[in-house]
Amino acid sequence: MDDITGILHSLSSEIEANDAELASSFYQLEEYYDRKLYHQLSESLLNIFQNPNSAPIRLQLYDNFISLFAKKVNQLQYVEFLILALNGSGLTPNDSLQYLTQAKDNINNLFTISQEQDINDYELIQALLLVDLKLATVKLQCGFVDEASSIIDQSEKQLDELICSIESSVMAAFHYAKAQLMKTHGDFNAFYTNSILFLECVDNLDLLENKDLIIQDICIAGILGDKIYNFGQIINHPILSCLKLTWLKEFLVCLNTGNIETFELLSNHFNEISEISANVEFIKQKVCIMALIELIFNKPSNSKVISYKEIEDEISFISNSDEVEHLIMKCLSLNLLKGVLNQVDEEVEISWIQPRTMTIEQISTMQKKLANWTEKTRDVHAYMAKAGEGLYV
Repeated sequence: MDDITGILHSLSSEIEANDAELASSFYQLEEYYDRKLYHQLSESLLNIFQNPNSAPIRLQLYDNFISLFAKKVNQLQYVEFLILALNGSGLTPNDSLQYLTQAKDNINNLFTISQEQDINDYELIQALLLVDLKLATVKLQCGFVDEASSIIDQSEKQLDELICSIESSVMAAFHYAKAQLMKTHGDFNAFYTNSILFLECVDNLDLLENKDLIIQDICIAGILGDKIYNFGQIINHPILSCLKLTWLKEFLVCLNTGNIETFELLSNHFNEISEISANVEFIKQKVCIMALIELIFNKPSNSKVISYKEIEDEISFISNSDEVEHLIMKCLSLNLLKGVLNQVDEEVEISWIQPRTMTIEQISTMQKKLANWTEKTRDVHAYMAKAGEGLYV
């Protein structure tokens, strides 16, 4: 017990200068440990680990304290403690692999015992899934792509077969690992989709490492993905504020609305990101598609017949009716909209546009449309009431 007291006192002293309140919480840990109140101990540890000021001492706390009673606590939480301890620890990927492999062995031993006792322990199953998915992520960092891919595929099958509610931390780990695998394959669409799902599963954004790099990669993937034509989810997400490249944030917003004027102003920055500078022509086509979608979106519901001339005037990158027609057909092939082309009159009648996540500005536009519709409804109601005054039943 004296050793535990000394360890906790030493760790408390290390962070006392930065966060006295956090340092004082270490005394509570000793009491819970002494009384074997492992649930309360886990909750206190979680509060400590979720405090950013605890980052420098998390791995020491894991090595010298948590490992002493690891079998006594919720195993899913145990893995989460380890992952948080490894994040920002400065360890090499190979060192992290050793920690994770040891944790997996520990959980497997408990899992074997639970199976012998005929216990269907979903806590252990999800703990194993979480540690496996973290292993896959670290293996990708080490360049072991095939091994990581095999782990991710197996984990996906297990997740599909689970009949219990899956913890958000497990789903976050899965989508993050899948996104990183897709990044190694250069699949922008799958990387973007899995990254969005990953962010939706993250409970505490403050604990996320390298937020700037994560959001930068997501933005680049969204811009270059040939099946991604809506950025509302990422524009509305708080992580976008972590992006240090201000121009990239502005560019994503302008691309979402097809703002060609802003596109041209920001094009001077394209050379800062090699993937973007190498795909300028594709991005030009994409901004034209988004401009057409925005034009249709802003049209009144009773005015969905649009002339080629109007589209040509709206989109400056287009110079003739053939290019307008090609753009419309591209949108139809991508299933972004449905409609009928009239080549004789050079117009298109739009019957459907793909639903998308709207930004605050687009919601404001929709609000104005609803207000306009409400006003027209009142006018019709007033007209019908007046016109029917002379009618008797």
